[in-house]
Amino acid sequence: MRLIDISEGLSPTIATWPGDEPFRWSWTDQLDAGGSVNLGAFSQSTHTGTHVDAPLHVRTDGEGTEAFDLETFVGPAEVIDVTQADAIRPSHVRDVSTGRVLFKTSAVARASDEWPDRITPILPSAVSALAEQGVELIGTDAPSVDPLDSKELLAHHALIDARIRNLEGLALADVSKGKYRLLALPLKLEGADAAPVRAVLVDAENDP
Repeated sequence: MRLIDISEGLSPTIATWPGDEPFRWSWTDQLDAGGSVNLGAFSQSTHTGTHVDAPLHVRTDGEGTEAFDLETFVGPAEVIDVTQADAIRPSHVRDVSTGRVLFKTSAVARASDEWPDRITPILPSAVSALAEQGVELIGTDAPSVDPLDSKELLAHHALIDARIRNLEGLALADVSKGKYRLLALPLKLEGADAAPVRAVLVDAENDP
């Protein structure tokens, strides 16, 4: 069994949404300063790095992260390569055969400290196609499922209506398309609009 970490590393250099809360790290106590332990503290936006959105993110009456069903985040998954696409369309998901689909987009060329000028969004029509095939979770290596300048956030709303959870900010640069097992448990935050995730793929078939 081979584990593939598909989570972005969190540090003060990680790129964040323009105007959003940056990642901050500080030492509360340190051995070198005479303390009895090294004790750190951090703060960040709930949408920094690899995370999962809750409906509350875009709807005032939406569910918060406490409503997540953990089974959704564990199970068979498929990575689809759409690095050459300008948008994720129904044609890209026609042959999906798992309940969890992760999209490897042009964002793979982006360094973690670089904010992209554009991303590969997911069209609402593709969300409908995924829902028809029983998909319960999707993920993308882009920081959003909608265009960066979108105000309507059509893909976010389509995913909520379809009861599909969405992971954003995955690290898929070193991942080949194919079938895996996903482990992507959200941090247990009560009533939050999103939650950080440590996402891992289990690659049993290609274990060296």
